[in-house]
Amino acid sequence: MTEQRDKIRYLEERTNFNKLLVQNPNYFGTLAESSFPAVLDVKGNTGFEELTCVGFNPLLDQVEATVAIKLPDGYGGDLCSPGSTEYVRFYVDYGAGWQDVGLASFNAHDIPDSTDCADGRTKPLTYVVVYPLDSNRDICKKPVLPKVRAILSWQVAPPAGSPNWPQIWGNSIDRHVQIKPKRRRFIDIFDDIALGSGQTLNLPDDFAHLSLEPLDLPDPPPLPLKKLAAHYSKTPEGLEPVKAHRYAFSEIQQALISNLSPEEILQKSSELAEIGINWTDVIGALQDNKGNVGYEQLTCLGLDYNQEWLNATFVIKRPTGYSGTLCRGGSTEYVSFWVDYDDDCKWRYHGTVSLPVYDIASIPADGLHYWVGLPAELEKFKKDCDSPRIGRIRAVLSWNTPPSTTNPDDVPYWGNRLDTHIEIKPRRRNQDFEIDVIGGINVAQIDVAGGGLTQPFAQFAAWGSPADGYVPSRQCPFGGMVDVHADAPSSYSASGNRYRIAVRKVGTVAVEYVQTAFPTSNGVVTTMRTPDPITGYHDFLPVSQNIYNNLGWWYTSSLAAGDQDALWELRIEIVDAFLNPQGSTAWHRVQLDNTAPDVSLAISAGGDCKDFNQGDTITGDFSATDLYFGHFEMRTLPTSLGPPNPTPSSGTTDALPESTWSLTMPPAASPCGYVVELEAWDRAVVGSWPGSHNYNRDDTGFCLRKK
Repeated sequence: MTEQRDKIRYLEERTNFNKLLVQNPNYFGTLAESSFPAVLDVKGNTGFEELTCVGFNPLLDQVEATVAIKLPDGYGGDLCSPGSTEYVRFYVDYGAGWQDVGLASFNAHDIPDSTDCADGRTKPLTYVVVYPLDSNRDICKKPVLPKVRAILSWQVAPPAGSPNWPQIWGNSIDRHVQIKPKRRRFIDIFDDIALGSGQTLNLPDDFAHLSLEPLDLPDPPPLPLKKLAAHYSKTPEGLEPVKAHRYAFSEIQQALISNLSPEEILQKSSELAEIGINWTDVIGALQDNKGNVGYEQLTCLGLDYNQEWLNATFVIKRPTGYSGTLCRGGSTEYVSFWVDYDDDCKWRYHGTVSLPVYDIASIPADGLHYWVGLPAELEKFKKDCDSPRIGRIRAVLSWNTPPSTTNPDDVPYWGNRLDTHIEIKPRRRNQDFEIDVIGGINVAQIDVAGGGLTQPFAQFAAWGSPADGYVPSRQCPFGGMVDVHADAPSSYSASGNRYRIAVRKVGTVAVEYVQTAFPTSNGVVTTMRTPDPITGYHDFLPVSQNIYNNLGWWYTSSLAAGDQDALWELRIEIVDAFLNPQGSTAWHRVQLDNTAPDVSLAISAGGDCKDFNQGDTITGDFSATDLYFGHFEMRTLPTSLGPPNPTPSSGTTDALPESTWSLTMPPAASPCGYVVELEAWDRAVVGSWPGSHNYNRDDTGFCLRKK
C-alpha cells in the first residue's frame, strides 16, 4: 500500500489541501490576480476524479452529472470517516448567457482498489448527482435545446454565478439537452386542423378567449409506417437519408420474433413493397447491424449516491431517424439495467425504463444528452463501513424495442451496452424503522432533539445541495410544505401495516395528524394520495409504487398565525391492519418560519418619485431584516436601458435594520423613469426545495432629466 501511495501524484497536496489553501490561497495558481505566488499549477486536474457525462431527463426536469472516482486514496479517509466532498454546480444557457441552476454534491472516500469476479479492476467507481431544473418551455413547434454546463470541484464548492470558475481538482463539461414542450393549447389544435385541410382557417370569435388555454391531451400516437416512409423519402438536402431498416425497424422486428409462416412472410413483404420497402434488403441490413450507435449511444452509467438510483446517460446524434417530431409521433429509447451486487459474475435483471425521443432538425453538433434511472434497491446488500462493498452494474440501450430481460449479453440492433462499478453505501448502524428526511434534509443534519434548525453545512438529501445556498454554515428553519420520507421495510406493506404523521407544538400536549394529499411515484406515473380524513392513517406502499419513500406532506403555512413560526415536533405512528399499535418513531423537532423578511426602501435625497439630472448621485435608506435572514439584492430598472445598480447591490448580512444606498446615474444615461427595487429572502427551507425561501420586496422610483 505504501508503494501504491507513493505512485499517486499530488497525494500529499490532497492530504494537506485545506492547510495549504489557508497559508496561501493561490497555492495552486487558480487566482488570476493575487499577491500570493503560485506554488503548483494543478488547475483542472482530473487525476483523482473526472466529470464524464452530463444529461437531462425531460420527464423529471432534472439535470445529471456522472463522476468517475479513479484512485484508492486522496479522498479524506475511509468509509468510517467523513471523507471528502465532490461538488457539482450546474448552469444552463438558453441563448442569452449562463444562468446558475444550483449546487449538488456527494461524499467520496478512500476505497482500496481491487479486482472483481471477472478479474476486472474496480476503479473507476462511478457516481451520479442530479439537480432539479426550472425549465423554460415553448410549444412543440419550437424545440428548446439549451446548453448545460457542469463544474466538478473536489472539496471547494464552485461559487454561484461564476460559470468560468477555475477549479483545482475536477473539470467542466458543456452538453446540449432537450426540454419537454409546454402543453398544447386550443389554438395549436385548430392550427393542426387547418394544416391538414390545406386551407387558411380563422378561429371563430366565440372561441377566441380559449386560444391560449392549455389542453390536457395525451401525446400523439406513433406515425403509421406508410406515413413514415413518405416522410423520410423527402430528406432535406445535406442530411443523410434515413434507411428503411431504421424507420421500419419496429414492424420488421415484430415479424422476426413472431415465427411467421412462409405465406405470412410473403404477405408481409408484399405489404411493405407497396410503400417502397424491399423485404430482403431490410432483413439483410438488420442482420449486419447489431450494436449500431450511429443514431444513439449509451455514454455513461453510475449510481446516484444520494438517492440510490441507477442512472444511465445516452446521446441522440442525428436530426432525423426517430419517427417524428416533437409535435407528431416520435419514438422510444429503452434502457434495461442489470446488477451484480454480490460480485459472483451472475447478472440479475433489475428493470427497464424508457424515454421518448424525436426528430429535431436543429440538433446541435454535440447531439442531445439524456438520462434515465431506476431505484437501485441496495438495502439488503449493504455492509458496515469497515467493509467496502463494490457492485457491478450493466445498462443496455435499445431503440424502439425493449432490450432482452433474460439475456444480459444480448446486443440490440440499435444501441449498445455499458458496464461499470459502483460503491454500495454502508448500512445505517440503527436498523430500526426511522424517519430519514424532513423538509428535504437528512434527519442526521437537523437538530431534531433541540432547536429544530438544520445543522451547519446541512444538505438536501436528494441532491447534496446546501440548505443555505448563501452561507452554507448557517442554520436554517423550515417553512411551507415540509415533506417526510422514511425507508419502510417491504414487510410493512406486505402485512398491511398503516402509519400516520403526528405533529404537535413543543410545550403542548395536543396532537394533530397530517391529512393532506401527497404524491408518490413508480418512476413513470405520479399519484396523489390522501390519508384517512378522520384518523390520518395511510397504507405503507410497496417500494415499486413509492420509489422516493415519501410518506406525507405537512403544510406548515396553513397553521394558525401564532403557530407558523413556532417550534414543532413530529413523529410516525404505526399500526397493523387491524389498527393495533405497533410502535412509533421518536419525536423530531423542527423550527418553523413562514414569515417573509421586513423590507423598506426610500430615496432620502430629494424624496421618492422626484426629478434628478443626468450624472446625479441619488442616495437613500433601506432595511431588510429577518430572524433567519438570507440574502438581499438591489437593482435599477428597466434593465433594457442598462442603468447601473445601487451600491450595495447584494449581501448576506444577518440583519440590515438601517442602511444606506447610493446610485450615480451616468451623464449619458437615457432620460426616463427608473425604479430602484429591493428584494430580500430569508434562509428558511420552504417547500422542501433548494433555493426556495420566504420572500419580500419594495421599490421606489425617480425621473431622470437631461442635464
